[in-house]
Amino acid sequence: METLFQTLGTTRESLGDVKGETSDIYEEFVVEHNRLGGLANQKLWEEREHLEERRQNIERTVEQVLPPLKTYLNEFQEQLSSHTSDLDQIREKSQYLKTLLEFNSEKLKNISPLVNDLIIPPEVIQDILHGKINESWQENIDFIRDKKVIYDKYKKDDSNCLKPKDFKDLCDILGFLNMAILERSKKFIIFKIKSLRSNIPIASQKLQYDLMNVSKLFQFMVENNLSMALELRQAYAYTMRWYYHSYFARYIRSLTILRYKSIDYHYILGNGLTVSPNGMGGDASASFGFSSYLMPTSFTTSAVSSDDINNYFQVEKRIDLLTKEDNTVMVSQIAETNQRENYLEIGYKNLNLAILDNCSSEYKFLASFFRVDAKSNDELNGLLEKIFQPTFTQAIEFTEQLIQSTYDIFGILISIRITNLLQFECSRRELPSVIDNFLNSQLITLWPKFQQLVDVQCQNIRKVTILTRSKESADNLTTPHELTIQFGKMLFSLLTLSVSHKNNIDERSEPLYQSISRIRNEFETVMTKLSKMTASPEQFLGTNYLYLYNILLQQRLSHMSREAGLTPAVDEGKFVHESDEQSKNSEVPLIIRESEHHFKALVEAFNKK
Repeated sequence: METLFQTLGTTRESLGDVKGETSDIYEEFVVEHNRLGGLANQKLWEEREHLEERRQNIERTVEQVLPPLKTYLNEFQEQLSSHTSDLDQIREKSQYLKTLLEFNSEKLKNISPLVNDLIIPPEVIQDILHGKINESWQENIDFIRDKKVIYDKYKKDDSNCLKPKDFKDLCDILGFLNMAILERSKKFIIFKIKSLRSNIPIASQKLQYDLMNVSKLFQFMVENNLSMALELRQAYAYTMRWYYHSYFARYIRSLTILRYKSIDYHYILGNGLTVSPNGMGGDASASFGFSSYLMPTSFTTSAVSSDDINNYFQVEKRIDLLTKEDNTVMVSQIAETNQRENYLEIGYKNLNLAILDNCSSEYKFLASFFRVDAKSNDELNGLLEKIFQPTFTQAIEFTEQLIQSTYDIFGILISIRITNLLQFECSRRELPSVIDNFLNSQLITLWPKFQQLVDVQCQNIRKVTILTRSKESADNLTTPHELTIQFGKMLFSLLTLSVSHKNNIDERSEPLYQSISRIRNEFETVMTKLSKMTASPEQFLGTNYLYLYNILLQQRLSHMSREAGLTPAVDEGKFVHESDEQSKNSEVPLIIRESEHHFKALVEAFNKK
């Protein structure tokens, strides 16, 4: 009953309260028990079926899956045992290799520098033998130079240093590579030099540019085979000698074709006046025939008026050739087709400027590529002279031909000043003395011609007084004589050209200094004789000399404005200065000062009288 009570969840006391209902509770308990028992049996049945299904699965797994798995595990165990054995062997091998590597590293510690020093990569050998020679190919030269230094060090080392058994073979290979570089460099330079004489020649600037890109080739030859290097340089010099001789021969022919203005005997001081020497009057309709000074044997005629003669003595436009910074050279095509008249200094400047430019570029190339002795310039000076000597001779011959029959005294003097400027440029570029010697040869050709023309000027002035007979022609005492006007133009031009160059020279050492004095003395002699035909000789001379003195004052101001930065302006009749201090310190050339003082003294002397 106790069990029943526990099952029902009640007690005896609670049952005692319902005394009449005991039998009914029992029946209800039985019914409820049967119901709950049926439900419990159903769950147990389902669990039984589930367990039966699991049992069948387990049996099936045991029968079908476990045997192959057991076989696989057995095989895996066998493989694992085999791999374990292999790993043990690998571990032992690794330990052995580690020990061997440490041993070899220790053993090769002194051998590695030797290998790095003596090795010559196959790529370098291939490039030396078959690579294209260009700027990057020169790296092989640096490589071989370094290897030669290292190999020489090993050859001289007699200690117990470790050398490979084939060290002698390596030295032979290095020698063969050195010879290969020399031979290929020689063929390359010869090929480039021959290209100047080929059917399709190249310009010398292109040749020099190509060689400068491989400038180490010749220096390597100098280091390894000096005789070969000197022979190559000699071959280059003779080739360039021919090249420049041919080039400038064609250019001189082009300058000869250039149309020049003919200046003959009529363009001399004293001609073109109302009464001139040899009866040459100054009418505008008067004309004279003359021959070309470039071709003395071929005669041409041209009209020369007095205006042409008087305009000739004004050279302001012509000296632009000296004052303007124009360093361009007239090309031969323009010279051959130019129909404008040119004065002789145009041809002279273009030829000599072209020679200077080519000499300058050639000297720079020789100094950069073909220099053998870095401390001596004599070799380059001699080499440059050998190359350009025929060209210099041609140029001097052209100058002699150009001035042979001309009376253009200003053209000669302008050419001299051009030469002075070229000498200054030569000094500025630090070119060798051979170029300066050539320019001195040009001056030796020009100065005698200038002095010869000065003699002609003096002779012609002396004839003016002999042929002038009429008092009426020189009786005007208030205006300068026409010869004075012409002489003033010439004096102004000569004095302008006397200072139109940049070289600081002793003015008295130049023939121009004495030449101006000679012409001035001849003029004064003529004026003294002309004054005797006037009513007042002192007034006549004072008027003419005052005119010349004013010209010189004007020239002084013009020179000061150029040299000292003065403003050429007039304010209330006075010259306006930008800097009074500069005007005081500006140096007027000696020849201008002396001429100014000379005519000032003459003016004062004749005005006192």
